[in-house]
Amino acid sequence: MRRTSDTPHLHSDPATARSVVVAPARAARPSDLEGGPGAMAGPCPFCIGNESLTPPDVLRSPRATAAAWQVRIVPNRFPFVTDTAGVPRPARVPPAAPGIAAAPRVAHGVHDCVVESPRHLRSILDIDASAWATVWDLCRERLAMLAAREDLAWVTLFKNSGPGAGASLEHVHSQIVGVDFVPPLIAAELAAATRVPDPFGDLLRDAAAEERIVSATGDLVAMVPPAPRQPFECWILPRTAEAFFHATTPDRVRGVADLTREVVGRLDRLVPRGDYNWWLHQPPHAGPPPAAWHWHLEILPRINGLAGFELGSGCHVTTMSPRESARLLRDA
Repeated sequence: MRRTSDTPHLHSDPATARSVVVAPARAARPSDLEGGPGAMAGPCPFCIGNESLTPPDVLRSPRATAAAWQVRIVPNRFPFVTDTAGVPRPARVPPAAPGIAAAPRVAHGVHDCVVESPRHLRSILDIDASAWATVWDLCRERLAMLAAREDLAWVTLFKNSGPGAGASLEHVHSQIVGVDFVPPLIAAELAAATRVPDPFGDLLRDAAAEERIVSATGDLVAMVPPAPRQPFECWILPRTAEAFFHATTPDRVRGVADLTREVVGRLDRLVPRGDYNWWLHQPPHAGPPPAAWHWHLEILPRINGLAGFELGSGCHVTTMSPRESARLLRDA
């Protein structure tokens, strides 16, 4: 059982609209990456044959437990949220007065690891294309399961690839998180999107006019956004409005699998073995979704470090125009 002192808590700052999860147990994460948080003793917990080193599967493919697995989704051993569903929760604390920080509360949610291969591979480019499509199928299924839970408000999928992107284990994996609040960045993005009738349609039309389209498959597009935070930042999104990735079609799931492999391959040719993150942005699943919203996967290379101005202002400084980034990615 997790000690009370290790239980993740959500802290909020009304002066900055900032939310921070304090998760002391995360400091104990093992690492087999140079520059990671701590040296790992023993075998890789994600390799086939070492399943006893992780919690039991939440989902796996293939389903039959007698068959060798291709993909597993397991609870994270070092979560930054904790699932308190079914556990008596403290009485709701009255809202704090305006300008006064609310008392920290348990950070309720679900935090999974997606083990993307039974083999000890470092890059998604080493995974067979059909097996990589299976990864995305299983992720879509898990996102749908979490979106159906009334105690969660928002779910996402993200990847940290390389120590410069926050990864601690080399073995290819990503993470799925569901939380019981709407993160400030998502709330701000939703608010911005309501100011124009068709924000993502405008985004796609401008990308085509400004030659920022990198690739496309079916009705999915990989494009450099108009204000990239890093050289070669790339977004994947559908041409038509669709709020939730977990509700998308099998063809689009396969399209995302194809485009992520393609974009990461192009990035790897430009910045060999470069670190990167990606994350899925979709709206809260409670209530009606915004009519013109397009879910999107943002892929962010970690090329330029964040310095004082970026951290202190929220305004990024990059070294390459979006059009040049798109041209180099297309040519890679």
